[in-house]
Amino acid sequence: MARRWFRRDSRDVGGGPTDAITHARNDMVSGFLELDQRLSILAEGVDAAATLGLSDDLVRAFAPIRDGCYETINQYLALSSADTTAPLAEYQRTSNQITESIHRLDRFYEQHSTQIEHARSTYGAIPDQAARVRRESDQLADQLGALSADQLGYGSIKDAVQHHDQVRLQFEAAQLHVSQGGDRAELQARTAQMQASIKKLQQAIAEAPSKNKEARAALASVRTRLAAVRNRSERMPEAYSALLREFSAACSADLIGHDRRSAEDLLRAAAEIDTAATTLESDPEASLAAVKRARKVLTDAEELVDGVTDRLNELRDVRRDPPAAAGRVRFQIRDAQLLAVNLGLVKQWGSVLDAQVLRVDRAVAALTGRHPDFWGYLVDLRTISDFVTGVVSKMKDEARR
Repeated sequence: MARRWFRRDSRDVGGGPTDAITHARNDMVSGFLELDQRLSILAEGVDAAATLGLSDDLVRAFAPIRDGCYETINQYLALSSADTTAPLAEYQRTSNQITESIHRLDRFYEQHSTQIEHARSTYGAIPDQAARVRRESDQLADQLGALSADQLGYGSIKDAVQHHDQVRLQFEAAQLHVSQGGDRAELQARTAQMQASIKKLQQAIAEAPSKNKEARAALASVRTRLAAVRNRSERMPEAYSALLREFSAACSADLIGHDRRSAEDLLRAAAEIDTAATTLESDPEASLAAVKRARKVLTDAEELVDGVTDRLNELRDVRRDPPAAAGRVRFQIRDAQLLAVNLGLVKQWGSVLDAQVLRVDRAVAALTGRHPDFWGYLVDLRTISDFVTGVVSKMKDEARR
């Protein structure tokens, strides 16, 4: 008989007549009881893995073994329920099939014992884990009680409490379902949701006392930033005027309206800052939200303001030495061509890179007249540079493959 790895006590069948058929029938019954116990224990672990979604491979591998055991059990039941005594060979053949099924279960367990026992222990621990999480949830009432009335009114606290209460209702329903013999998979999922909601509420509780200080510092910082952007915006009309005097209209056509839009953004940012100051004491979280909106609007204003002043500086730089900008791109192309040679990719990319040299030549040739379109020149060179960067990335990817 196969060795016993299962945890339950064996149920031996003893006594009875001593003739060969009686012994064979008793051996068959004893083997069946062992098979039934082992199959039940293994199926319990595999079914736990299936319920919890822990190992699809384990479930698939066990299916044909389980089916084979069921066929053996059906044969045993048919033989044991017969009204008349069957021939000795029938009992012996069924006993052999039972023994072989047990061996197959033993081999399967030896191969997958770690997964099976992990699934069994995880499934068995779900109610205890849920009970621990419920106790953590109960303790949140004391933590909330330590907050002031103002802090309890913070949006983060109210939202976290509401979310936790909703999740707890679903969690308690899953606990009740399990207590009535229901499946534990949903309880495991609800327990994980409860843990997440508890963590979220605990974090909100921990952060609440420092919100006022945080909002006060953020307000001071955004006021400083507003002043800095306003100062830079005062230089924008002069920079824009210089653009029109020194360069062709095409060099600044896309900047028309930057002055008006940046001024509107600065007004919106100032209004949000006023809101932040007004709500600082009564609702620091609302104050922080207003500061966040002000920062976003200030970022837009900065891009508009700096777009004018940066453009003037860029155009003056390229006007002082137009070939320098083209030279940098030519150098980048030569590097890319050398890389293509070293990687053996000239056939694929050589002509593509050669075409970029011609594009640079055309960009340089377009700088004509008293007021050349220096901005169009820079845009063309940057487009070529970006394209070459992409080619280099593709060549390196091909080399790695």
